[in-house]
Amino acid sequence: MAYAAWAASTSYAVGAIVRATTVQNFGLVFQCVTAGTSGGSQPAWPTLIDSTTTDGGVTWKAISAVYEDLSVLEPNAIIELFQLHLDATLHGSSDIYYFHNGVNAAVNGNVVWNGQSYVRLPLEVTGFDYSSSGSLPRPKLAVSNIGSNITAILLSVNLITTGNDLGGAKVVRIRTLKKYLDGQAGADPHAKFPDEIWYVDRKSNENRAIVEFELASKFDLAGVMLPRRQIIANVCQWKYRSAECGYTGPPVADANDNYLQGSSNAVLNDYLQKIETYRFALNARVVASSSLSSAQNNLNGSNETYVYLSTQYTQFYPRSYVETGAGTYAFWDANEVSLGSEYRQGALRDTYFINRKYYYVHEIQRWGIDYADVAAKQAQYNAALSAYNAAVSAEATALANATAARDAYLALGITDPADQCGKRILSCNLRFKDLITGEAELPFGSFPGAGLSA
Repeated sequence: MAYAAWAASTSYAVGAIVRATTVQNFGLVFQCVTAGTSGGSQPAWPTLIDSTTTDGGVTWKAISAVYEDLSVLEPNAIIELFQLHLDATLHGSSDIYYFHNGVNAAVNGNVVWNGQSYVRLPLEVTGFDYSSSGSLPRPKLAVSNIGSNITAILLSVNLITTGNDLGGAKVVRIRTLKKYLDGQAGADPHAKFPDEIWYVDRKSNENRAIVEFELASKFDLAGVMLPRRQIIANVCQWKYRSAECGYTGPPVADANDNYLQGSSNAVLNDYLQKIETYRFALNARVVASSSLSSAQNNLNGSNETYVYLSTQYTQFYPRSYVETGAGTYAFWDANEVSLGSEYRQGALRDTYFINRKYYYVHEIQRWGIDYADVAAKQAQYNAALSAYNAAVSAEATALANATAARDAYLALGITDPADQCGKRILSCNLRFKDLITGEAELPFGSFPGAGLSA
């Protein structure tokens, strides 16, 4: 039913129903429960059913704008409308997509609601039911991907935030009745259910036919313990360089967490270049350290690993064999030896039966360290050690140069327009990282916690 808008300084009787003068998102109208004359300005309307507010001499009680329509024998069809709001920081634009599935009534094309056209799009939504189990629902939104239109949107978004897949985008679910759509005799944008606001938590499936997203409430704190704040799609809450952010250092990176490459200011440009040089020197030292560790392990292994050298077996003196039977005897060039790492039992060659006992005679093998291989790996280790020492020296020099350039820059107090925060944990890492230790200790909590090494 269409309701009249509230009016100032107007007499209202008990039972009169009015709506707010502007479209609200909570789907409520207001019934007079105490007669009187309204005030000179619109009151602050309650947002919960059965809540009341005083307006001059009138008391209003909040009731649903559509529940009365649903209580009739043959209610009108419920229409579901959806809005997808992108975030400029996460997705590179603030575009809003309007769509509906058109399955709840004979709607074969686009519909218009409150002056906005909603495109008909093949989609399926499930999981909006609330339960008494204590957990909030996590609905699924499956959208047709015929023509790869949704994939194209995901690709453009992921160019701004790698792997985002529309994470953090706001989805508004609006439900009204068909008779309240624009163009209908009873068109009324105020007659609707309360708007539901969800956020894309993750992309759960993508193929040629559909793309499915899992939605979550803004208050879904699964896995997060109070007093921590909620984290959505790994997005920092603080305004960059605000008191809460706490970063007051020099420009480091742009909104995509790429190091700044240059500036028109010579001092800042020198600092940026020296930071870049230090970053490469740091990476080179890490690589050299890994190579040195590998060379050390190879060298240690070559000094401890025996390789096969030769095999001997002679039946007659001088004997070289291993005999087992009454006992085990091993000979190499007629000299008795002990079996172990150097001398080892080989293949069976002869079997004798003497005095009712079997004797088994084997080849004997000699093993030893390959000193040529040891020498080669020693040379590799020496080269790796030399490269590592050079990398350590280059890193120390680059760090000293970067520190001096930073101090010179800070003394000027200049800024750079490209200095923007990506709102990710990596963004904090780049700014709060200690140039000497390479660790970043966040000075605040809740992203995702105090004292996190980024």
